[in-house]
Amino acid sequence: MDILSLIKIDRREGYLARLAVLEREVKTLAHQIELLKKVEDQVLRDSLFESAIIRASKLVRNSGFTIKSFREFVRQSCPRPFRKELYDLLDGFEREETLLVERIVKLKNRRDRVIVHMDPRFAFHRERDGENTVEIEDLESILDYLKRHMSIFTFTPRT
Repeated sequence: MDILSLIKIDRREGYLARLAVLEREVKTLAHQIELLKKVEDQVLRDSLFESAIIRASKLVRNSGFTIKSFREFVRQSCPRPFRKELYDLLDGFEREETLLVERIVKLKNRRDRVIVHMDPRFAFHRERDGENTVEIEDLESILDYLKRHMSIFTFTPRT
């Protein structure tokens, strides 16, 4: 399905600009995860891991621009005759995102409580580490979802 052709003409430039940002961010996240698996230096590994957590959580759950807000932009930019087919497709990704909610919450908690804000209630209490733990598998799961999601918006499928 060529989503661009379904977008109202006056909204296509906005669509392409938003898509370019998401593509760049998802590609960067993929590279970070690849490097994370290869790097041995602990400082670099920790830095990459924290950066990947921030990037992944900002793509799926943020107060600004996310994959969800992009879906909403697409919904609002689609003329009536094409909505049924497109909405069914977008709703499928919405349902999948709901299934990933535990992983998304873990990413967001780690980002907010430990990495960004160093919330003293969480960052300095080892007994609460479990509430803020993120594994590379969590990042890979989110990345897989993002890649598949992005493949519906672009002309060529993502790998």
